Amino acid sequence: MNPGSPPAKSPFRRYTRKPLSAICAICTALVLGFHAVQFQPLQKAQFFAEDTLLRFFGGTAAANPDLVFLAIDHASMRLDQFDPAEIDASPALQLMAHEWPWSRSVYALILDRLIGAGAKVVVLDLVFPTPRDGDDAFRAALDRHRDRVVIGSKFDEGNSAEGETRTHALPASSLIAPTSPLDDRVGFFSTWPDRDAVIRRVRYGVTVSEAFGSTPVPGEEIIASVAAKALEKSGHAALLPPGTEQRRIRFAGPANTFLPRPVCDIFDPKKWPSPEYGSGAFFRGKIVVLGLADSSLHDVHLTPVGYIAGAELHLNAINAALHRDFLRENSGIVNFLLIAAAGALAWAICHRFRGPLLRLGLLACACAAWLLAAEILYSSAGLFILTVAPLIALTSGGILGLGWDFFLERHERARIRSVLDKYVAKNVVELVLAEGDAFAGALQGQRRSVAVLFSDIRGFTTITEEANPEELIAQLNEYFFAMVEAVLAEGGTLQQFVGDAILAVWGDTRTLQAEAGAYHAVRTALIMCTALENLNRQWAGQPGRREFKIGIGINQGDVVVGSLGHPLRMRFAVIGDCINTSARLETATKHYVCSILVGETVEALTRDRFHYRRVDWVRFKGKTKPNAVFTPLGEISSPPPPWLGEYHRAIDLHRARQFRAAGEIFRKLSADLGGSDALCAMYSARCDHYVASPPAADWDGSHAMTEK
Repeated sequence: MNPGSPPAKSPFRRYTRKPLSAICAICTALVLGFHAVQFQPLQKAQFFAEDTLLRFFGGTAAANPDLVFLAIDHASMRLDQFDPAEIDASPALQLMAHEWPWSRSVYALILDRLIGAGAKVVVLDLVFPTPRDGDDAFRAALDRHRDRVVIGSKFDEGNSAEGETRTHALPASSLIAPTSPLDDRVGFFSTWPDRDAVIRRVRYGVTVSEAFGSTPVPGEEIIASVAAKALEKSGHAALLPPGTEQRRIRFAGPANTFLPRPVCDIFDPKKWPSPEYGSGAFFRGKIVVLGLADSSLHDVHLTPVGYIAGAELHLNAINAALHRDFLRENSGIVNFLLIAAAGALAWAICHRFRGPLLRLGLLACACAAWLLAAEILYSSAGLFILTVAPLIALTSGGILGLGWDFFLERHERARIRSVLDKYVAKNVVELVLAEGDAFAGALQGQRRSVAVLFSDIRGFTTITEEANPEELIAQLNEYFFAMVEAVLAEGGTLQQFVGDAILAVWGDTRTLQAEAGAYHAVRTALIMCTALENLNRQWAGQPGRREFKIGIGINQGDVVVGSLGHPLRMRFAVIGDCINTSARLETATKHYVCSILVGETVEALTRDRFHYRRVDWVRFKGKTKPNAVFTPLGEISSPPPPWLGEYHRAIDLHRARQFRAAGEIFRKLSADLGGSDALCAMYSARCDHYVASPPAADWDGSHAMTEK
């Protein structure tokens, strides 16, 4: 191919545009649909991706030291660490020594102990739905400390004989009288996990209707959570987010990040005055959440940081508000746009880049960039962007687009093969298919540098007049078979038969270095001559067979290649002066009585591969510029004829106008070669002629051909 010519456009690209757009659009539409209906596997995958970001890329918030988890744990229920005398000396420990659940008088003593020590707020992450022993003392403590205590309620859904039940379980009326609006000491501790049962969001306020998944009634009371109540009573009401929407929070860490302290410690005569508690100084100014920490009581919840106790969940909600550490998510419209953008990116990559490995690499880079952007936005701005659905749209569109191109390429290869079968031998087809785009462009017309071989049977017209037609066709078929086999063996394209002539080309259907094309063409010519010698020996003993002699011309140069003809009959043709010159070289073989002639370009490209004999400096008819022509004697692997050097010396003398000296050498060489060398005889006669009649002063040593 001419390096300066623009690459031809392959039809492959044209056939991929609409289907590729449809593939990417369908993949994107499917992902959008699954996202819109909240397809559970897709949601779970997104949750997993976000939890991974949270765990591994700056996922935890700083734990506020003013938040304390006071735990009703195994040690507080068993009291094995206390001596009987210590238990007898403490009314609280005596009550706690009884079986669970404790008398509610215990909670009165706990409130008095903590608030007396200076706790800012005490949150009871417990619900007391029915009257029990000790309510009077507990109620009195709740009243005494009403501005610094929060007690829990919960939203319950269940089934009964009457059907589905929905209740807001409040503390027993023996503790706090039900009022409307709700008593400001009561807050809910219910949670609403995501569809994969993981709690990632908290509510600081909710209406009863919203709590059960219904639309709120206008004017309906908003009930605060225990975390919201704790913030209000501790003077941080301004930090509460507005509204009743669920808020995604950044957790402070896994279980025990807020170190659980056994509630029995506050009544332990050894620990209470210790430096750890400082007779209650530890609790001064702090928010204390009292809750269950014994796994047997089942108050644990699954979160992105693992299973944590309910009290720890409320502490994380309080902590997030204190630090304003809420995580944000994009709106539904933005998520839809992100999915659509990912689909468009898949289309752009598939449409712009053809190489499969490059395309896969770009898709991988795009996915990595998307994940990196998600990590940066999360770490720096606390923003979760949609990752799984866009990446599915990106990769599915990209990979299916790649699959479509693979299918289309196979189809295109089959189409090219069907075209090649009309023009090229099957042993060349695979090489051509490796450059399918280049060949497809060549069909539309390209300029290429090729090696051309033109062969013809000498005197064939006379043979046809004298031979039996059937015998001649049979002999010709044997001849053509051997000649074509030689062409195909060297990777050439059999362009056409012109009667008894053969036109073969190297470099027309596939990119080929000029040196390689010229080498294969010359080697083919030598093989053809050897094959014809063998055929002539076989035919010598067969009746009706005649001896064939051929002439072969080989040239190298630029031609125009393309598909020519009528739609009903096409031909992959080469046209150009290079073809004409190779035909004239073949014609010149008759004049010089040699089987093969090559042009000077071919000789220059292959002189390190073959031994050449200089034949003449020829000016073909209709040409003004003379050309040096050569005949190959064999491959360089064999030694040159011993007379070749002396012959070339005589040629140089002839060109130097030293005709007498050159003639003597030619005559001597002719005698040494048995008097049968036509070139030596020709040059001897020329030298004698020029001695008698010297050429003009402007003679350049060339010989003008008078026939084409």
